[in-house]
Order: sequence, then C-alpha cells, then structure tokens
Amino acid sequence: MHDVIVVGAGPAGSQTAASLAQRGYTVLVLEEHPQIGVPTNCSGLIGAEAFERFDLPRDSVIRGFNSATFFSPKGGSATVGADRVMAYVVRRCEFDQTMAQRALACGASYLLRVRCVGLEQHKDHVTVTAVQRGPEDGEARMTFRARSVVLATGIRYGLLRGLGLKRPSAFLQAAQAEASMEGVDGVEVYLGRDVAPGSFAWAIPADPVARVGVCNGAGAVEHLRRFLQHPSIASRLRQPVTQIKRKAIPIANICRSFRDRILLVGDAAGQVKVTTGGGISYGILCGDIAAATLDRAFRLGDLSERVLGEYERRWRQEIGVELRVGSFFRRVGGMLSDEQIDRLIRAYHDSDLPELVRRCADFERHRKFILALCRSNIFFQLVWNYFRRRSLS
Repeated sequence: MHDVIVVGAGPAGSQTAASLAQRGYTVLVLEEHPQIGVPTNCSGLIGAEAFERFDLPRDSVIRGFNSATFFSPKGGSATVGADRVMAYVVRRCEFDQTMAQRALACGASYLLRVRCVGLEQHKDHVTVTAVQRGPEDGEARMTFRARSVVLATGIRYGLLRGLGLKRPSAFLQAAQAEASMEGVDGVEVYLGRDVAPGSFAWAIPADPVARVGVCNGAGAVEHLRRFLQHPSIASRLRQPVTQIKRKAIPIANICRSFRDRILLVGDAAGQVKVTTGGGISYGILCGDIAAATLDRAFRLGDLSERVLGEYERRWRQEIGVELRVGSFFRRVGGMLSDEQIDRLIRAYHDSDLPELVRRCADFERHRKFILALCRSNIFFQLVWNYFRRRSLS
C-alpha cells in the first residue's frame, strides 16, 4: 500500500512526486515508456519564473532569452524584449530526466514500461490495474494499491471515463521539426493566415539545431511543411527536414480535476497556456498544489472530494483568470486579418506598445499584458475596424 501513486513521469508528475516524497510520503511513479522523456515533442521553452519559484534543475538549459522577434505576414517585424531573462530553452528529454532524478533523491520510486489500464475506487484506497511490457514485448498484468492517485497522463484520457470525468473540450494541433538552420539567433515568431490561421509558427535556437514548428487548430503538419518552404525559412535550411513530430494540446481545462482520492495535473487537467500551448510551468505549479492538498488531506484523515476540492479552488485561483483571458485573446486575435496583423507589427515602435511590454510582459502569465494591449489605441482601432466591416458586409 503506497500513500500516492502518480501515473505519468513528465514534469507535472515528477514535481508532484518530489513534493510529496519530501513530506515523507511513500510515492510510486508509473511510466508507460521505457525511458523518461522519450518520446517528446516540445519547443522546450520554460519561463524563468518557474526555475526561480520551484528551484528547477538547470543542467538541461541550453540558453536564456530576453526577447522575441515577431514577423508579420507582409514582411514587417518587431523585436519585443525585456531587461531580464524571461525564458530558457531546455533539452526536454534531459529536463524530464533531471526532474525524475530529483524526485528519486527525495525518496520517490519509479517503474517504467508500466501502462495503467484501470482505476477502481474503494472506501480506503484506490486499486490501479496496469500492464508491464517486458524488454522482449511480453506483457504482465499488475495491480497496485494506494491511498490516493495523481493522474499526470498528459493527453491520454482513457482513465477518465471510468471516473465519470470528461476530457478537455478543445485542442490545438502542434507540429515541430528539428532543423539544421542558419541565422536563428533568438526566438522567432511568425504570424499570418498562410503560416498558421489564428495561431503562430516559430523557430527557436536549440544548439546545434533549431526547433521549427507550427501551432494550429487543424492540419498542423501540412502547415509546417508549407512553413518550411517560406522564403525566410527555406533560404536558411542547410539540409531538408525529414522528420516531423506532432501532438495535440488541450486549450480548455476540464470541468473537474478531482474525485475521491484522485487528482489530475498538467495536460490531463487542461492546465495549459491557451495563448501559446505551453504547459510545463503550469503543470509544475499545479503538481505542487496537488502535493500540498494531499498533504493536508492525509493529515486530516479525509481524502474525499470535500477536502480534495481545495486543489481545484487553489489552482483556479492561481491560473484560472489567466486561462479565461487567454481564451478570449485567442478568439480576438483569430479575427485579425493579415493586413491588421501587419499594421500592428509595423506600428510597434511608433506607439505606446514598447512601454506596455516593459510594464506588463510576463512569459508565463499573459493576463496583465493582454488586458493592457486590448486597452491600447492601436489594438482597439484594429478590433473596432473588424467589427465595423462585419456590420457593413
């Protein structure tokens, strides 16, 4: 009988495991893949705030960034910067492994090649049914018991059905490739209908390669193939890109992230930045909240929904408004035409936007900046013109 079983060894799962093990609880982490951090498809950008707040391991950090250059559909550009490092790009596989090593050092245990196929809630524990795949593809059915379970399963939602929980209602598609590419010295963000309708594409230096990707509502792989032929990208490729990875990203959190003796963290709960699709920092934050909530529940001797509901109240208090404002901005930004995006980018240095960025920009928490941007004269005019044209058409 374990105190807690964590299903999934990504950053959210390992942060939860480390926080609980530090408090003296017996924690077992089950990971379905044979190697932690593999496979992965991620830009690897993590806000500096998360490293400082949770003292995250820095062994996997490639470099830090204090600016990003935005490119409009018609060739305009604007470099948006700060006077401090805002984010770090990491080797994602190594980052996941160092997070797991930290949890192990705190006293957590890990089992790999173990795929959870069922949960059964009882009065005083949860039974986890799993299948372990051996090195020669043989399978063995296994059963574990724990006083509570944390689901950090990413975008795998099969276990939710038996709990009466629904998966997130909205997703983006992301596609990314690692490319041998010249001249990627900082974060590059590309906007426009041809590049990624209603979203964006990127190129990020991750020595010795660049990570080039597209985040889109649908058809991300095809959009990435077209983006790789974009003149500003194709002219810098040293060799053709042969492998593209894709993944789904939840951009709507689930209605409920708890049950008796069970909590959901990270992508499993839809705890993802709606504006960019980034989920590492929010997952780590919510994993820490989950551990604190379980600690209180254990001390009270009550792991019912009545007590564990505090988890959802706390994480929504931390990032709930961020998610709602992000959803609003994604809808509003998706209305802008290429001409309007181009005008916004070209007007950046001739407006109050640089000062607004200086005062409000935050890599992980976008609410303050979004609300200030929406009140700015230039953005208000762009949106007002959109609705005026709609009313006249």
